[in-house]
Amino acid sequence: MSPHTKDTGTRDRLLEVGAQAIAEGSFNSCGLAEILRRAGVPKGSFYHYFQSKEDFGVAMIERESAEYVECMRPLVEDHARSPLERLRAVFETGREECIKNGAARRCLIPKLALETSQLSESVHTAVKKAYDQWSAQLAQIIREAQARNEISRTHDADRLANLLVMLWEGATIRMQIDRSLQPVDDFLAFVFDSLLREPQ
Repeated sequence: MSPHTKDTGTRDRLLEVGAQAIAEGSFNSCGLAEILRRAGVPKGSFYHYFQSKEDFGVAMIERESAEYVECMRPLVEDHARSPLERLRAVFETGREECIKNGAARRCLIPKLALETSQLSESVHTAVKKAYDQWSAQLAQIIREAQARNEISRTHDADRLANLLVMLWEGATIRMQIDRSLQPVDDFLAFVFDSLLREPQ
């Protein structure tokens, strides 16, 4: 194994373990000592890769956001389905993840979004950018659906995408409160059976 590969592996391990630890607790309450202990990495190695905990937080968010975008890419680019079918598939995949991980799912970026008032500017900006990227991905599908008359063109694609993200995040938070998938199912029913009904 080359030194470069080894370095990449250590950095990735820190990011993976850090994301898990923070998703279980919070960014502010999770100390570097705990993350280093879980990762089995000495403190000096941490500062070889990251200048500070804030720098580490930004890297975790960027990594998770990039992984999500890549995970969704096959669905987003599956032109065997109509745009509206692809849009629904994105959220149905999210529902499947909720079933897989349980109603008390722990996800890094939504968790950090709830801490936003307590985060440094750099971490806050990274969280916002992650949500903006997801919204942009959805907006592109919405525009394609509008071009095929599957979604009304009276909707502004960017605003509608932002609304869907907000509704989804609200549904998943309520899912954790209720310990039930019903809020997620209500989201799917409202969005795809009412809000986005094919124009008459």
